[in-house]
Amino acid sequence: MSNTATVENAVRRALVVGASRGIGLGLVQVLLARGWQVTATVRDTTRTPQALLDLQKTHGAALEILELDLAHSSRLGELAAALGAGMLNLLVISAGIMGPDHQRAEQASPEEVGELFDLNAMAPLRLARALLPAMACEGVIGFLSSRMGSVSLNESGDRELYRASKAALNSLSRGFAINEALPAGVGVLNLHPGWVQTDMGGEEAPVTVEQSVTGLVNVLEAALGQIEQRFVDFEGQTLAW
Repeated sequence: MSNTATVENAVRRALVVGASRGIGLGLVQVLLARGWQVTATVRDTTRTPQALLDLQKTHGAALEILELDLAHSSRLGELAAALGAGMLNLLVISAGIMGPDHQRAEQASPEEVGELFDLNAMAPLRLARALLPAMACEGVIGFLSSRMGSVSLNESGDRELYRASKAALNSLSRGFAINEALPAGVGVLNLHPGWVQTDMGGEEAPVTVEQSVTGLVNVLEAALGQIEQRFVDFEGQTLAW
């Protein structure tokens, strides 16, 4: 009886939001390979990518696939209830968009700005806040941010709308960390995955998905039990806000 309880308590559970492709899918692969119990979300389970289905065939009950569209917040309470109180050791929110091609403030319509800031900044915060009761003490919430969200490190000024949305995420998550997550015993990481070879990053990016996600999981695992907020890259280097 006690041995069974010990095994159950040793199981580490992660939720990866935005696991259809790229970094999110890569995070699921690495976490499963390291023995985590993983719940992965996709926007539409009827269109779950084959790569994720293949992982489920390989890992069986260790991988659960759920439907979650960050643009619609009505199911967040449902998801939190389904996960159960204190059951998650790790929550990684990796969904996001680049925004309009022009990336210019004076050209942006209210609809373009609204969609970009909602998906990149507001929706991750809503989700983290809704799922905080599901986090175990000494667990970690990881927001996929970007070096581009750093005001201090902005030396080129390009992609100004995307930069602004990630800076907004950093600001919102800071308030959430101070007032809610850290007092609940949950750490918060704002993560720069590197310039990665994804659909968003492009083929010319210097960092492979495997390099990025392996580094990110290393950073996330090392942060378990550290009740603090940090802005770090996939190699664990601290970034200026």
